Formats: sequence, C-alpha cells, structure tokens
Amino acid sequence: MKDIVLFWIPGAWKWTQADLFLDKKWEHYSHISPGNVFRSLVSKPNAIWRYVTQQMEKGQLVDDQVTISLFQAYFFTVLDQEKLMLLDWYPRSLTQLESFLQLVDLHNRDVVWVYFDLSDEEAINRMLSRAREWEDRAMIQTRLDEYYTKTQPVTDAFAAQLPLIKIDASWSIEDIHTTVLSHLDS
Repeated sequence: MKDIVLFWIPGAWKWTQADLFLDKKWEHYSHISPGNVFRSLVSKPNAIWRYVTQQMEKGQLVDDQVTISLFQAYFFTVLDQEKLMLLDWYPRSLTQLESFLQLVDLHNRDVVWVYFDLSDEEAINRMLSRAREWEDRAMIQTRLDEYYTKTQPVTDAFAAQLPLIKIDASWSIEDIHTTVLSHLDS
C-alpha cells in the first residue's frame, strides 16, 4: 500500500470520496485536509483566525509557509503512528510540492496521486448547489482561477515525477468510488 494524494478541481466531491475510502481502509491511513483544518480554525477566534478567514472569504489559498508547517506536523505524527497518509488537496502550490517531495523522499515514502477531473461548468454547478452564504458565482470563479493558477501546475509537476491516476469525476459517487478502489488495489 502507498501514501495517497487525492486531488481535484473544486466541486468534484472530494470529501465524499475521501470519506468513502476511509470507511474501507481507515485502519491503515491517517487523513488530513488542510482546508478542513483551516475551516476549523476559523470556527473560534485564535492566533491565525483573522488571516485564515480573510483568505477564505477572498477565495484564496492560505500562505505556503503556514500550510507547509501544518503538513510537517501532521507528517511526523503519521510516522510516529506508523500509518500511511491520505492527503486531501495537499500540496496545493509548487512550493508546497517541492517541500512535500523532499520530505517523502527523505523518509522513503511510496506515493500515488489520484486526480479527479471535472469540467468547469459541472464544478461551478456543484459549488453553487452547496455554496455557503458568502459564496456566489464571482467567489466560485475566483476559487477556480486560483486553482488553475496555483494548483493545476502542481498536478502537472507531480505527474512528471510520480504515478498519477486520473478519474472522471462526472460519474456517480458510487462509480467514482469503485474506480478509485480498483486502481488503488491493483
């Protein structure tokens, strides 16, 4: 088994797929989603609450150094627990990818990247259907622009170095899940 990076355009049912995977493989994997961590940080005022809130409200990513520090703390906890990693949307920038690859290489981790592909139109429709009160079409477009500018290059760079499994995320949740498991089990 390998460490797994789950990656997709916003709106591709990422939490659903991560949860379904963990239902089957929870005993082997430790899961982290920087987005979930940052959302929990803004639920009550703390040292980085204002900064993270501002970034999220603008549809922008949290600073690389903050995100890398968060990941490194998680990574060493996973090593101590002797578990595999299920990474949900990390690394999200080329700087984060460089740090990530150095760390996993240093510790001889075997990593596979699962990329969920979805059209912009479908992504926008899905995000609008579940939008929070501060999200509108303009905010969602900002998130997509941020994705294509900062995050899509990470997928391209990763695919040039490590295995990439590409999944069509327009399928049903069940079909996507079955396909993911068949790829990861083979």
